[in-house]
Amino acid sequence: MCDRAYGSAVYGRRAAVTFVITQACIEVRDQSCVEVCPVDCIHFEEGEDRMLYIEPVACIDCGACEPACPVDAIFDEPDLPDDMVHFTEINVLWYSDPDAARARVADIPALEGAEEARAAAEARAETDAAVAAAEAAAADEPSKGLYKYGEGGIEGKCVFCGAYVTKGGVMFREKSVVCPDCVPMAERLSSPYGRVAGRR
Repeated sequence: MCDRAYGSAVYGRRAAVTFVITQACIEVRDQSCVEVCPVDCIHFEEGEDRMLYIEPVACIDCGACEPACPVDAIFDEPDLPDDMVHFTEINVLWYSDPDAARARVADIPALEGAEEARAAAEARAETDAAVAAAEAAAADEPSKGLYKYGEGGIEGKCVFCGAYVTKGGVMFREKSVVCPDCVPMAERLSSPYGRVAGRR
């Protein structure tokens, strides 16, 4: 059986200094941990690996990954269950010999519910991508201010006649809408509230 401080001993660091990804990650590969890792120390190769791996040299022991994992696959090294201790060595091994690490994982079965967890992870990733795309599109689109834009123009209540404009409305001042019939009046007036320049 592997020493609990294996990863630390290999790199000459103090004992119990890293987090470890274990069996619950197999065939799930949820990447929530990757998204929260501030030092980018969690990796895997798409299509090659059955799980993700934490690099003990780069891990700063911040612990952000542990609560982010939806399948509770990540443990602080001293808290590893006895039957998961060998995953410390597997995580370390992947960074020097990925094929050897994959061979070690090949015969380890995925836990019950892994397929459902993987499907949920994929659905979450698709949703996150859609939200990111929508946010990027919104950022590229010019601001429309406080107006509701409808078919053929701005929608709202005309500041002059009070009619609700659904088509052909135009912007007037900061918060006002003018219907097509009142546009000439709006162009003649300096203020929609009847004030004349120079008077109080």
